[in-house]
Amino acid sequence: MLNVALIGTSWWAEAMYLPALADHPDGRITLLCGRNAVTAASVAERWAVPEWTTDWRDAIDRTDAVIVAATNETHAEMARYAVERGKAVLCEKPVALSAAEAEALADAAQAADITSLVPFTYRWMPAFAWAKQLIDEGYVGRVHSLNLRYHTGYALGGEYAWRFDKEIAGSGVIGDLGSHWLHYARWWCGEVTHVGAVSETCVQRALRPDGSDYVRNEDSAVITVRFEGGGLGILQVSAAAYEGDGFGQTHNAEIHGSEGTLHIRCDWRDVQEVRGLRRGEPGPPAVLAMPVDLVADVRRDTVHNTYRDVFRHGDASARLWLSAAARGERCSPDLREGARVQRLTDAALESAAADGVLLAV
Repeated sequence: MLNVALIGTSWWAEAMYLPALADHPDGRITLLCGRNAVTAASVAERWAVPEWTTDWRDAIDRTDAVIVAATNETHAEMARYAVERGKAVLCEKPVALSAAEAEALADAAQAADITSLVPFTYRWMPAFAWAKQLIDEGYVGRVHSLNLRYHTGYALGGEYAWRFDKEIAGSGVIGDLGSHWLHYARWWCGEVTHVGAVSETCVQRALRPDGSDYVRNEDSAVITVRFEGGGLGILQVSAAAYEGDGFGQTHNAEIHGSEGTLHIRCDWRDVQEVRGLRRGEPGPPAVLAMPVDLVADVRRDTVHNTYRDVFRHGDASARLWLSAAARGERCSPDLREGARVQRLTDAALESAAADGVLLAV
């Protein structure tokens, strides 16, 4: 049984990691670390975690495996400290605030032969996994175009949020939402060779709680990519988009190729589907029933229930990582993939600063 340290006490820690590892056969979270002692103690008590601390180095030293889920500017230092001590590491993206730092971290993890994971979460959701399977089986043939859209509204209020503070987060939606899309673009369609981007800060944000000013990150962006195989992609991300009740976000994707088309939609309420059309068939695209192995053990009445079942009971994300760590095996996507995505993210930020010039990566 591995003892796991969880560094970070945000809502995400309680929504994802604490419930996911509450009943894992290979280990459990035995130490919780947070900046605020009162919060750390409260979360630890709520989830029956035996110990808590505000010292992240102490947390790493006293456990076998580490989940780094603190604010972005801390990720690389914490993960590197854990890697150097031979600990299995799950690190939230971005794994660093620059590609050079991310690649150095990936190199260290490879040299230490440790189990690492960067949780690009949606790849384990049934619709995304089904699309990947269809693409790999040749449903669309050679990819000609990819269109990905991620719309959510967490930027609309205009209050201070650390994700829009460049010193802490490094970037706004290009790094937060766009990194997901850059990963899935590669996962579905192959290596990316060129990146361009334009971005905007649509919502005027408040000062920091202490009244100080800061450089504000983008809340909307459009990223363009060229694939090694010759196809093109448009990846749109916005945190300033009103999407109504519920979770307040939507995911949409279209993939067109030489042999067919796929449409993927998740409204984060009750729609999670893949529609397809093979070349020569009459339209419109029809729903493609998901394989039993993708949906047999998960509820599909709401997207949230699917999400809960996938990550709290299935072999996905943190649970996948902990199982692999217990066996001394590797898993994917790892810190090397995190570094590659950071290289693409950096290129998108550089392009946006230059009004959208297309850059080789």
